[in-house]
Amino acid sequence: MLFFFRKKMVCGDSLRSLRGPAIIAANHPNSMMDAIAIGCSCRQPVHFTIRSDMFNNKLFNFLLKRLNGIPIYRVSEEKGRMRDNFSTIAYCKSVLQQNGIIIIFAEGVTLHDWELKPVKSGPSKIILHALTDARLKETLQVLPAGITYSSYSHSSKTIIIQAGNIIYPGRITAATAGKWKLSFNDMLQKSLQPLIPEMTSGNAANIALWESMLTQAPRYIDCSKNVRLLHSAGKKISQPGFHSPVTPMPTRRYWSDGRAGLIKDIITAVILFIPALAGLVLNGAFYFPLRNRTRAKTKNTIFYDSLLFGLLTILYPLYILLLSLVLYFTVHIPVWIWIIAIPVTALCTARWWVLLQKISSYSIMKKEEIVFLKGFFS
Repeated sequence: MLFFFRKKMVCGDSLRSLRGPAIIAANHPNSMMDAIAIGCSCRQPVHFTIRSDMFNNKLFNFLLKRLNGIPIYRVSEEKGRMRDNFSTIAYCKSVLQQNGIIIIFAEGVTLHDWELKPVKSGPSKIILHALTDARLKETLQVLPAGITYSSYSHSSKTIIIQAGNIIYPGRITAATAGKWKLSFNDMLQKSLQPLIPEMTSGNAANIALWESMLTQAPRYIDCSKNVRLLHSAGKKISQPGFHSPVTPMPTRRYWSDGRAGLIKDIITAVILFIPALAGLVLNGAFYFPLRNRTRAKTKNTIFYDSLLFGLLTILYPLYILLLSLVLYFTVHIPVWIWIIAIPVTALCTARWWVLLQKISSYSIMKKEEIVFLKGFFS
């Protein structure tokens, strides 16, 4: 997570303090990364639902089962196995009976955008079956959670996770199961809406501006203030006829915060130059081919982030160990020094790259662009 995200903001203590039996009902913008990001924000181990066809690969099947993955069968992937969802629903109930936590993605689909989709029927079916247990009817919690990424294709991104107010589904009354599902889905939809800053414009310049807003979102002590400001910014950018006054250059996802910020960034960049260069030399031969191969493999799909994250998690420790041994026999510096130096210098490289972008952007931005961008967070 340190390598993959430049900034991670988890709003509130709900996720950290959550204890089962509980269901985390979240939006689903970025495939497997969503389960990883939310799961790493919880102290108690979690289970999570995932499309069933991911289990068809033997390696993925092995990994997902040990990561507490639960297959969900959908018409779009495995129409002939829809009846297996009965077993899935029963398994979810057994997890909750053991005071477990399950992440369920309420939208049912993954799209790389910044818009909440309608809540599907999956969560309500699982919850309604769980409520047939008398204890779960009293104790089961549903925690709405919104997850927002600044980008789906670039490194050093920002991620914002905000948890809402806990819902106790056992307290919802309705004449029939069908009406209960409608009532619960409506309540969950309304609970998720304020947790996810929306931006619906399809204009490339507006999308670039929105990514800049998310990337540069400041850290307030009250994390939810970020989300309120971003909600406001998203509505402005989404208005028909809105045109971004900021030139949509890739480097402008980052910019220095005023002249004082520029000086600070320059000094930091100078200090980090040598370790960043070392990190580039030590890690470049591993990272760039892996990134390019992943990008080619996942072209026109939603799996780039999750596949790259998974490969880095599995392969990078092996690379560090192997390179440390090679360097030990080459230059006779102890292995443990290299085991520390390789990842630390990699972090320096990532940080230095961002600083370079911030300095470059600020140096070419017009005054009115800077004033406009800063105005969104005033």
